[in-house]
Amino acid sequence: MTTDSAKSPRRRISLQIKLVVVLLAMALAPLAVSALLINEIAEVAQNFASNNTARLKPHLVNAQGAYRELVASKKQIYRHIAMRVAADDEQSLRELFDADEHLVEIRIFDAQGVLIAKTAGDSPIDSNRYRELTVEVDSAKGGRIEVVFAADKALSANYRELGQVLEESKRVERVRASLPASYRTGFLILVGSVVLVVTFVGIIVARRVTVRIASLVAGTRQVAAGDLAVRVEPSGRDELAELATAFNRMVEDIGNDRQQILYLQRIGAWQDVARRLAHEIKNPLTPIQLVVQQLVSKYDGDDERFQRMLDDADEIIGEEITNLRRLVDAFSALGRLPRVDAKPLDLGTVVEDLIKDPVFIDRLEPHRPKQAVTVRGDRLLLRRVVANLVENGMQAGESAGNTGMVSVSWRADEARGRAILTVDDEGEGIDEAQRDRIFEPYVTSKETGTGLGLAISKKIALEHRGSLELSTEPAPAGGARFILTVPLYFEEDEDEA
Repeated sequence: MTTDSAKSPRRRISLQIKLVVVLLAMALAPLAVSALLINEIAEVAQNFASNNTARLKPHLVNAQGAYRELVASKKQIYRHIAMRVAADDEQSLRELFDADEHLVEIRIFDAQGVLIAKTAGDSPIDSNRYRELTVEVDSAKGGRIEVVFAADKALSANYRELGQVLEESKRVERVRASLPASYRTGFLILVGSVVLVVTFVGIIVARRVTVRIASLVAGTRQVAAGDLAVRVEPSGRDELAELATAFNRMVEDIGNDRQQILYLQRIGAWQDVARRLAHEIKNPLTPIQLVVQQLVSKYDGDDERFQRMLDDADEIIGEEITNLRRLVDAFSALGRLPRVDAKPLDLGTVVEDLIKDPVFIDRLEPHRPKQAVTVRGDRLLLRRVVANLVENGMQAGESAGNTGMVSVSWRADEARGRAILTVDDEGEGIDEAQRDRIFEPYVTSKETGTGLGLAISKKIALEHRGSLELSTEPAPAGGARFILTVPLYFEEDEDEA
């Protein structure tokens, strides 16, 4: 019996939604905490300010009253002086100036407002420190008396500053009740705006990330379905771009491995066929040749025409038997390829072995690297591959009417962990129609070729975990360029083994 959960699979939540939810939660968390604490924080701050104001306010009020009383008292004093002058006090005006250093000037006006007398002090008043104030009193004769005295500017400034402080304390008291609500609203609006911006940015970032991940997922599904031509655009320079590049490289490697496996499978099938054909063809060749030779040698007749026919038959059958033997040898070579015995090997040793061969000594031009290139390979099998490529190149150059020189160069590609050997000839190159089939068994452009040399060479390269390819670019001399790659040898490989 199946359960409901088995019948209905769980609904998948996209990564984009998850990322947006996480970013939104991260943005809302401080907003929620701030909303809970803003009242207490505001209240503490307001109480602190209000308590300080309440504690200082009585003293400030008292100080302000003291300043006010001082100024009023001083004005009253000078008003009495003016009243004494108006009453024609017999006391000398000079005595008044001597008794009060802050007394600046006394002016007497008649009933028409005309200045009839003026007395000033002996010492001038410092205008930077003091400012002049005037007190007026009506005289008994209908005129008026003006008494000018000096008031301390610092005292007046302190009085104004004291008034401003008291006014500020009143404003704090007025704002106290409305401070939490207004500040809380403003704060929440500010943080809420930040949340909206973060959410919007999060949606954009999440969409960019999830679109790239979705592209990788879609590419993976296509590969799983068997489509190895799919590629993912590695946009950006982050880890996802590296992942996309690695994905493309992996798909390419899978495609190459699949082609190599299919090729090895085809070669394996051809090897089985070659072994059987070699056995079936080789056995009757010797009896056939012996029978023909006996027929020719046993004929003692005088019929010259018949004798010529026997001689022609002997020659034709001998040539065909020789060709069949060569074909059998090729079949045997394909069917009896030994296993690769890979060991550390200087690739230059393989080329030097060929240079010593009289067949290649005059037409093999090596281009040696500055440092030795050590690979993991089988010396005999790799020599067979290079020899086959060089021999084909010589024949191609001669067929094109050239000297048949073949250029061989090799180098190490440390980044890929491969050794690369190239063989260039002076021939006419490979026809486009044959490029895709050049490594197939029994495909050849030579009249006397069996079409097995390149197939055997490619199989040996693949069994070395390398490759043998026909370059898309021609050789410098205009002929074909074959590229053999073999894994480099590293001491770490031996340690791991």
